Amino acid sequence: MANFKEVNHQILEFVKNYDNIIWDWNGTLIDDVDTAVACINKLLPKYNASVITAQKYREIFDFPVRKYYSHLGLDLEKNTFEEIRDQYVKDYNLNIVLNSSLFPETANLLEEIKKTKNQFILSAVSQWHLDSITTHFKVDHLFNERFGVNDHYASGKISRGMELIKHADLRPEKTILIGDTIHDFEVARELGLNCLLLADGHQSPARLKAVTANVIYGRRDYL
Repeated sequence: MANFKEVNHQILEFVKNYDNIIWDWNGTLIDDVDTAVACINKLLPKYNASVITAQKYREIFDFPVRKYYSHLGLDLEKNTFEEIRDQYVKDYNLNIVLNSSLFPETANLLEEIKKTKNQFILSAVSQWHLDSITTHFKVDHLFNERFGVNDHYASGKISRGMELIKHADLRPEKTILIGDTIHDFEVARELGLNCLLLADGHQSPARLKAVTANVIYGRRDYL
């Protein structure tokens, strides 16, 4: 059974010696895996690819997104990446507000951390979407800065992270990145930061544990 308060307690313990927390958004703070799976499954038959389960999704989702699309069986020579991605993003943006929510107790966790630390978001979603969705879920005020990317093709997270660290004048040794994918671990490594991965999002615990021991999960019953 999901235990949100216990997971949040573990997170608080893990970050207690840091001054700055950089959060990923999708799959880390917002529970959007089911929405992501539903949206991609609407597209797959159109391109002669088989629909997938949430479990399968968590085993094949990857960055760059082109790699993930290849895992889905999509032929990016016959159909352009941009064409497929644009359709997916349009459907996702329509459904995210209706069919997704923050992980329970997330707002309380962010409120608690904000009392003593700086909080930021570093996300691969577009800046306008990040600003809009965090405002919709009424957590925008809990972050010093929110850094998305300049397009919706899930690119440029490392470069945006560098901009964030420079802009906010963050000391790497006092800053930690919290995400839900191997890519978040790779971004943290490139930025010279420690990393904590929450394995309730877009990639499975086994995949995350293969790259770091700093893995916490327990917010989804299917785990």
